[in-house]
Amino acid sequence: MKKQVQITALFLTALLLGGCGATNSPSESAQSNPEYSEPEGSASASAKDTENLLNDWLPQGVKQVMAETEPLPELARAIVEEYEIPEEEWANTKYYYNYVDLNDDGTDEIFAVVIGPYTSGTGGDSGMWLIPYAGMAVSQTFTLIRTPIIISDTMTGGAHDLIFQRSGGGGETEYVRLTCSDGTYSNPSDAEVVEDISKVEGTAILCNDVAADMESGNYLTLEDAKG
Repeated sequence: MKKQVQITALFLTALLLGGCGATNSPSESAQSNPEYSEPEGSASASAKDTENLLNDWLPQGVKQVMAETEPLPELARAIVEEYEIPEEEWANTKYYYNYVDLNDDGTDEIFAVVIGPYTSGTGGDSGMWLIPYAGMAVSQTFTLIRTPIIISDTMTGGAHDLIFQRSGGGGETEYVRLTCSDGTYSNPSDAEVVEDISKVEGTAILCNDVAADMESGNYLTLEDAKG
């Protein structure tokens, strides 16, 4: 199995990205994690920009955007290949994604979050930065991801800073910032803690109520890989 409990972060070269593109530190997501369970919740989600009260921690200067709803078979196949998820688990593995331009090169990439027994643990889910115009190549993988994720207007090292909540594993909930340095984003496990996010500006992606989606069936699964 290529990815066991730890998932190695991968990058394309800086030439492809024009920004970050290197290897991150090992993952803390669980593969075939016996502790994995679907989140619980109660609000509904939509497929358009919205005010989401579940995400009331987001600063006023941050626009909230829901995940795309169109199935993306090539993305689903990239996820299957990256994490070597067996076909019998495809229906149990969900994915959310948005188009983003993290490196400001004028062309959208994709940021995806994958939720399932092979990609999630008590500390969060797995994230992926992919390049759709390069055969859905995986630029970087992330662990300990909680949605939503703020794509900050601030850039470091040629890429927009990423801000989100870090929680789980017995630790207190806190806000962390991933920055790009020497061709790589910082690791969520040791990322910079943001003490005051009130003045942060940018766009928050993946603002869906995931728990409600699990109850309603309003999500995409890796069954799309068959498309």
